[in-house]
Amino acid sequence: MLLDWSTPIRNWNYLLGGAVMTLWLTILVFFLSFLLGVILAVCRMNKQVYPLYLISTTYVELIRNTPALVQIFLIYFGLPQFGIHFSPIEAGIIALTVNNSAYMAEIIRAGIQSIHKGQWEASRSIGLTYMQMFRYVIFPQAFKRTFPIAGNQFIMVIFNTSLLAILDVKELTDRALILNGQTFRTLEIFVFVTGIYYVLYFIISTLFNWTNRRWLLNKHETR
Repeated sequence: MLLDWSTPIRNWNYLLGGAVMTLWLTILVFFLSFLLGVILAVCRMNKQVYPLYLISTTYVELIRNTPALVQIFLIYFGLPQFGIHFSPIEAGIIALTVNNSAYMAEIIRAGIQSIHKGQWEASRSIGLTYMQMFRYVIFPQAFKRTFPIAGNQFIMVIFNTSLLAILDVKELTDRALILNGQTFRTLEIFVFVTGIYYVLYFIISTLFNWTNRRWLLNKHETR
C-alpha cells in the first residue's frame, strides 16, 4: 500500500480552519453549558422548591443517559415538526449545550456538596442571604475544586463537536470527510486529523493543569 501524505499537507490550511471552528464551537458550548449547569446544580440541591428539583433532576437523568447524536437529531430534524427551525450550526450548538450542561450540573453539584457544612453555618451566622452565601463563600471554593474535572469535560466537548459533521457543520471532522470524498486518501487524512485532535487535547490539558496549579490550587494542598 502506497501512502500519499501530500494530500493532507497540501490542504493543511483547510483542515486548520476546521480546527479553529472546532475550538470556537467548544468554547461557546462550554460557556453556555457552564451557566446552565450552575442553575441545574442549584435546583437539584434545593428540594424546598420541589418542582424545580424535579424538573432539573429529570433533565439531568434523561440527558446523561441518552446519546448526544440522538439529541442532535431530535433538535434538528424533530423540532421542525412543531414549526421550530434551526440552522445546522444553531442546532448543533443547542444540542451540545443541552448534552454538556447535564454533565456540568453534576460536576458543579459534586463540588458544592464537597464544601463542609460549617462553611454554610458560618456564613449564615454573619447574616448572609442564601444568594450571598452561594456567590461569595460556597461557589468560589466549589469552582476551585471542580476546575480540573471541568477541564476534562472541556476536552470531551472538543471530541463531541465531531458529531456535528452529520449536520454538515464545517468543523474539523466534517472538513476531513469532505476532503476524503474528493481524494479518497482516507488513512492519511484521518491520521492527520487524529494528530490535530491530539494537539488540541494536549494544549488544552496543559493550559488547564497550569492554571489550576498556578492560580487555583491552595498552597497547603500542594504540600
